[in-house]
Amino acid sequence: MSQGDGFKKIADTLKSQGLIRSAGAFKLFSFFSGSAHRLKPGEYSLSPILTTPDIVRRLVAGIPEDVKVLIPEGATLKEIDERLSGLGIITKGALSNFSLQILKEEYPFLEDAQTLEGFLFPDTYRFFPKSDPAQVVKRFLDNWRRQVLPLFSETSVIVYDALIKASIIEKEIQPETDRSVVAGILDRRLKQGIPLQVDATIVYLKCGGAFRNCPMLTRKDFQLDSSFNTYKHIGLPPTPIANPGLVSIRAVLNPTETSFLYYLSDPNTKKTIFAETLDEHNQNRLHYLH
Repeated sequence: MSQGDGFKKIADTLKSQGLIRSAGAFKLFSFFSGSAHRLKPGEYSLSPILTTPDIVRRLVAGIPEDVKVLIPEGATLKEIDERLSGLGIITKGALSNFSLQILKEEYPFLEDAQTLEGFLFPDTYRFFPKSDPAQVVKRFLDNWRRQVLPLFSETSVIVYDALIKASIIEKEIQPETDRSVVAGILDRRLKQGIPLQVDATIVYLKCGGAFRNCPMLTRKDFQLDSSFNTYKHIGLPPTPIANPGLVSIRAVLNPTETSFLYYLSDPNTKKTIFAETLDEHNQNRLHYLH
C-alpha cells in the first residue's frame, strides 16, 4: 500500500490478493469504525486468516519499525530463539519448537534435519516486532540457501553431516587457519571408528543446547548417556551443535589430510595443538591444560 492509494483501491487490492472476502464489507467496517481516512501506507505482511477488523487495525497502526539483529557465528538455535524473543520479534520457543515438516518441500536441503539447528545462517537481519515465526524461519533459510547451498554444488558430501562437523569446528577451533586441519582429523577418526571425543558436544548436551553461562564440565558430565556424548558414542552427534559460518563449512568441504589424530586448544593463546599419538596428546594435555 503506497502513499496516495485511494480507499477504494486499497479495498480492491486486498480483495484481489485474497486477503478479504468482500471489498464492500471492508469499506463499511472502515467507514463506521472511523478508520477509513486513517489507513497508513507501507509494505505489510498480511494473511487471509486475519479478520477484516484485524487487517483494518494493522493498516491504521502502520508498519512498526524493524529491529536490526546480529546473529554471530556459532550461536545455537536456543540462543537465537532467546535473542529474538527477548527483542519481541517472536514468542519464546517459536524457533526451538518449529516443525520443519511444512517446509521440507520448499527447502529440500532440510530433508535430514531434525531441527533448525545449523540452518540459521549467521548474519545481520532486520525483523519486525511480533513477526510470524514461519516468515522469520524462511528469512533464515533463504539466506542459507543463497550463501551456503552453492558450496555443495560440486561435491557429494552429505549436507547435514557437513553441517554437524562444521558446527563442531565452529565451537572448538578459534584460529581459522586450523579449521581445515581439524576437519581432516574428524574425518580420520570417523573412518577409523574412533570416538570424536569433542568437549563441545558435551557442553551442548549438558546445558540444553546453549553455551553461554554453561558451567565447566565435570568428570560426571562425560558419563552422560546420550548420542551427543562423543566420548561414549562413535560417530557424529545426531544434529549440529550450533550454526556455523562459511569459514567452518568451507573447512569441512576442503579438509587438510595430516597424520594427526588429536588436538586441543591452548586456553591462553587459543592456538590449536596437534598430536599424532595418544601419548603425545596426553603430554600436551599436561603441558597446556594443567
